[in-house]
Amino acid sequence: MKMFLFMLLLVPFSLAGCSMPASAVQGNLPGFTREEKAKKSKFAGKKKIVTIRDFRGKEAVDADIDKLKNAAQEYIALHPGLSEEAKNNLLELKVTKGSTAEQAAFILGDPDKKSRLRKGALYGADERWIYRAGKLRAFTVFIFPVFFLHEAYYLYFKDNTLVEIERRFLKQTIRQGEGPGVVENKK
Repeated sequence: MKMFLFMLLLVPFSLAGCSMPASAVQGNLPGFTREEKAKKSKFAGKKKIVTIRDFRGKEAVDADIDKLKNAAQEYIALHPGLSEEAKNNLLELKVTKGSTAEQAAFILGDPDKKSRLRKGALYGADERWIYRAGKLRAFTVFIFPVFFLHEAYYLYFKDNTLVEIERRFLKQTIRQGEGPGVVENKK
C-alpha cells in the first residue's frame, strides 16, 4: 500500500518535469555550430574533440564550412549592393532578422515546406518556411514513453524579408495499443 501511494505521488512530479515549450523565438540561426570538448583518456591524457553540426543537428566537417564560405564570398562579389550586416551574416553563415529569402535559402538550403500566409497572420508575415531538424526526443515516465518531440525551425517572411525565427517543438502523444507495441496518436 505504501509503495502504491509513493508511486501515485511520484507520477505527477515526473510529468511536471517533462514540460517543454511549444515554441521559442530565436535571434539568429547559424548554418553550422562547432563544439570543442576536452575529454580525458587513460592513455593519451586530455584529448580535444571537435564536433561540427549543421543547423539541423547533422554531422558536418570543416570542408563543408569552407565550401559554403567560399560560395558566400562569390555571392557577395555578385551582389555589390549588400549592407555590411548582410555581408557579415553571409560570411559567418548565419541567418538573422532582416535577411532576404534568397540569403536564407543560400545559407540553409531549400526548406522542407513553404506556405503562403493570410493577411494579418503571425508577425505580419506573408510566407512561412519550415525546416525540420533531425532530432527526435522522447520523454518518459519510468520506462514508458509519454510523448515524442520533433524539433523544427519556422522562418517568417514579410515582403521577402525575414521578420522572425521560431524554434518549435512538435509534440506527438502516444498511447498503448491493445496488442503489443505502441500506437501513435498525432495531435
